[in-house]
Amino acid sequence: MNAVSTVDEVTAAIVAAVRAGRIVPGQRLTEAEYSARLGVSRSSVREAFRRLTADGLLDFAPHRGVAVRQLTRKEVDDLFAIRGTLEALVVSLATRRLHAEPDELVALRREMDEAATAGDMNRFTGGNARFHALLAASADNPLLAQTLTRLSNTIYWLQFRVLVDRPAVFDTNREHDRIVDAIVAGDAAAAEAAMRDHVERSRRLIQSLSDEHFAASPA
Repeated sequence: MNAVSTVDEVTAAIVAAVRAGRIVPGQRLTEAEYSARLGVSRSSVREAFRRLTADGLLDFAPHRGVAVRQLTRKEVDDLFAIRGTLEALVVSLATRRLHAEPDELVALRREMDEAATAGDMNRFTGGNARFHALLAASADNPLLAQTLTRLSNTIYWLQFRVLVDRPAVFDTNREHDRIVDAIVAGDAAAAEAAMRDHVERSRRLIQSLSDEHFAASPA
């Protein structure tokens, strides 16, 4: 395996661990631990740490090393303001293509509907990730997709805690249905409005968490 793909492997493993709740905000990560766990060089782990620090998932502090980043409430709101605008742009750009070829989108909607009805959080979470990935790919704007991935990496741990602790997350599927209906109808403006509502609902759910989930705001 070449160095680039090894760094990608380490990066993906750390992101997956944060999403699954195996590592939590404030938790320190070490090169030695991940090098041994994944059977890769410490230089590959170091580069993955550097990449995820640049993306905002990890923090580096002198004499303390690398840890999973913890956000303030304002930082969460700021990130969601940006995410809402970008996600709305994505769905607007994706509507024409998906309107013409809706089968995959409709199949994902059916999967999420079934998962929500069954209360299957793992299946719903997976379907949700593929849903947003399909929209991003269909927008045909790689820079936009990369920017959204970085935002997702920054805030995903908070989203995951909502998924675990708040069954009300299944209510967010209502906006998925609205988004799909609008795209199938070829109505980009309606799809964009539904996406903004979807992101706002997620923001409110996250802000309903207790203060222990957030970093203290600077004085």
